[in-house]
Amino acid sequence: MRSRQSGTTLLVALIMLVMLTLFAISAIRTGNIGLRIVGNQQQQKFMEAAAQEAIEQVVSNLGNFDPVNVIAASSTVVQRICVNGQPPVITTNPSTTSCTSGTAVDVSPARCISSVRSQYDSLTQPMATYDNVWEFTLTVNDSVSGAKAVYHQGIKMRMLSSSCPGISS
Repeated sequence: MRSRQSGTTLLVALIMLVMLTLFAISAIRTGNIGLRIVGNQQQQKFMEAAAQEAIEQVVSNLGNFDPVNVIAASSTVVQRICVNGQPPVITTNPSTTSCTSGTAVDVSPARCISSVRSQYDSLTQPMATYDNVWEFTLTVNDSVSGAKAVYHQGIKMRMLSSSCPGISS
């Protein structure tokens, strides 16, 4: 007795195999997209850290805040700081300087945007101190990924009067 087989089991097995293949492909694509997102976020954090390191380098040089040395805000002169290298390299001619190791950060001249007399002045001394707010614009260029990002950062610094160029105290 031969029973007649119609091949329904084979057809169901093939459909299940196609569905499993589609699920596997979908899972792989989702994983790859997640990996790209995490890589981009990591690169963004890396560039933010480079910008912060460059700001720390600029702020640590008090000559950048001396009213005699402060460059006009309209100037295109920038400092290039190569961060994440050992040690950080600071130059004032970014067009001819490239970062051989590390990340290039171009820092525009510090610009004093406000000056308010400090409420914590000395009662016994005749000098007046002011809380000056300085603004920096940084452009981070990553040579590895080719990414470019612009960051704006402000800092508040207590200084003597007449130390905020362009703003009368």
